[in-house]
Amino acid sequence: MELTIKSTVNLNNDVKMPLLGLRAYKVKGEDAYNAVKWALEAGYRLIDTARIYCNEKAVGRAIRDSGIRRDEIFVTTKLWITDFDDPRAALLESLNRLGLDYVDLYLIHWPKEGYENAYLELEKLQKEGLCRAIGVANFKIHHIESLKAHGATVVPQVNQTEIHPLNTEEELLGWCRKRKITVEAYSPLGSEGRLILDDPRLICMRNYYHASASQILLRWCIQRGIVAIPKAVVQSKIEQNCQLYHFDITNSDIETISDMNCNDRRNYDPDKIDLRPMSMYPKITPEN
Repeated sequence: MELTIKSTVNLNNDVKMPLLGLRAYKVKGEDAYNAVKWALEAGYRLIDTARIYCNEKAVGRAIRDSGIRRDEIFVTTKLWITDFDDPRAALLESLNRLGLDYVDLYLIHWPKEGYENAYLELEKLQKEGLCRAIGVANFKIHHIESLKAHGATVVPQVNQTEIHPLNTEEELLGWCRKRKITVEAYSPLGSEGRLILDDPRLICMRNYYHASASQILLRWCIQRGIVAIPKAVVQSKIEQNCQLYHFDITNSDIETISDMNCNDRRNYDPDKIDLRPMSMYPKITPEN
């Protein structure tokens, strides 16, 4: 399959979204600025942030300082659960911090109670041109189905969720594909502190493909049309993660990797999100 770092997927509203991006998660200030700067220099054109990451100012500054035309960079941010009452104000504040006139993708971060009404407001924001595409994150099938039941007329363009070989989400993936909802994988290498790069099956593949385990896992995503947004803050790792285009994974090896699945979701269960105490959520802190 002929893929390059410029490869994109067409969303269901014909907006083109890069297949590989940088997730600016749990990184702030100059660290966030440098990570985005290095990613853009390496050729990435998708940058993923969120209100709760508290780094939109640094991300926006790196985008502006890159000198790359705005329409060549795909910027994602997300609506946090405490802003469901006024998504428009929340997006305008995010745009102000980013220093942008619009974002390419605006996601509801979690299916917390009230998300259906919040999504209806996102539809309006898309019509205003404040976001080119809208979608959801951490949503299961029934969460998405509930949107239409509550009056949504726009099928989400994207569902961003946790996907890696131990949590392949095949049912969700197939369901979304039938409805032309692009699936985007966060934590595609596992999750922070719990990576799966030393699995013997991957170790066996490294010499064959002349690639690192992380490159193989990212290729496993993008080769199947799944957008991948690995987090990285070290320049060498950011560069390594985008060197995925000198090999194709065979169908049998794709199946081998997929067979590692054990439904090991490592992030919070979306079905239990309404039961999660507020004290367990990240705190919004002032940005630099």
